[in-house]
Amino acid sequence: MLPRTYINPPDHWVTDPPLPYSQAVRCGEMLFTTGQMALDNTLKVIAPGDLNGQIDAAIKDLIGVLDAADMSPSDLVQMRAFYVDEPAATFESVATQIAKALGPLAGPGPALTVAPVQAMMSPGPLFEIEAIAMRGQNGETLARTAAWDPNWAGPPAPFSHAIRVGEMCFTSGVTAQRHSAIEAPGDLTGQSHAVLRRIDGLLRQLGADINDTVKTNLFNVEAGVAQDWAAPALARASYYREPGPAATGLSLQSLRPEGLMIINDVVAMRGHDGARLPRTHVWPDNHWDWTVHLPYRHGIRCGDLIFLGGQVPLNPDASVAHKGDLKAQTNMAMEYIRRVLAEMNLDFGHVLRINTFYATGDQPDTDERIWKENLHARFAHFAPPGPATTGIPMPYLAYEDMNIEIDIIAMV
Repeated sequence: MLPRTYINPPDHWVTDPPLPYSQAVRCGEMLFTTGQMALDNTLKVIAPGDLNGQIDAAIKDLIGVLDAADMSPSDLVQMRAFYVDEPAATFESVATQIAKALGPLAGPGPALTVAPVQAMMSPGPLFEIEAIAMRGQNGETLARTAAWDPNWAGPPAPFSHAIRVGEMCFTSGVTAQRHSAIEAPGDLTGQSHAVLRRIDGLLRQLGADINDTVKTNLFNVEAGVAQDWAAPALARASYYREPGPAATGLSLQSLRPEGLMIINDVVAMRGHDGARLPRTHVWPDNHWDWTVHLPYRHGIRCGDLIFLGGQVPLNPDASVAHKGDLKAQTNMAMEYIRRVLAEMNLDFGHVLRINTFYATGDQPDTDERIWKENLHARFAHFAPPGPATTGIPMPYLAYEDMNIEIDIIAMV
């Protein structure tokens, strides 16, 4: 197993009681961070009720984590931010505040995804941001190439629409938002085509294409019912050859401006010489499946990196298991993760980052209890010091009565 460095700056906030996770984990050239929030070291919220103030505080903590890893904001390659939706907040305003808090960057900035949610882990926090950074194993800055789509109203400078560092390509959260209009407004299937074409175009600028994707992450505006997302999912699937990437798909209540229906970011990998990289795909026996045939795989290995699609408490026939029991659903999803890793002769000790999305329904006052139940259930599977982690509450997930989705990134 490649050596890991676990980053936990002194005086940084930690859960009470402490759990086996780290503020960041570095392996080789890659660094994965835990979702940073505006919390002091007593878990008191900084700048309560002030989204911009919380963005500033969270980015300050992120920069502190990077500094502890001997990296800087200029080493960031991908950032994914979540903010509590409110009328005054927009994608543009949140992205602009993140850029301001980061300060000047050397060279093209990272890819950026920004997604609105209805609540955070507990009352008070309004913002959470996770990141991936890359720096050479001898401390050298790595060359990067940026890609841009002039027809897309993507993230503002210094962020890149897509960026390549070595074999790694990252896109921002791509939408169907043009500068003056939305493509196929209100039409999730139509926007799915527009977004996948845009992703392919950005990757081609970087010497790759859509079929180099190893992980796709998407947020759909739909009601968490299979018949709503099936047709758009098939539209997106048509762009991938089988076997396809690992995938995580999540449901949103709405996006702004009105009529926007999807956000999709991807990670792709292409060889230095321009050749496609060999990869291994995993689908254990009796594993869960979707209600429609999709090209995605539960696990994919490319080089030293392993990506798992969002693992959920579904039976092999796509029926939801353990309805109403979050702990049992969490353990079932973690068991699926264990099985996928085992098929690659790996275990939980190889995990660098774990992301969890859990449904809270329409009871925001129970978010903190639900978050703590979920957190303790999934971290029972890890030994200290543990991976980086991000946990985001959602009003619902893609299937009725399904309450959790978990994905991971690991390295050998």
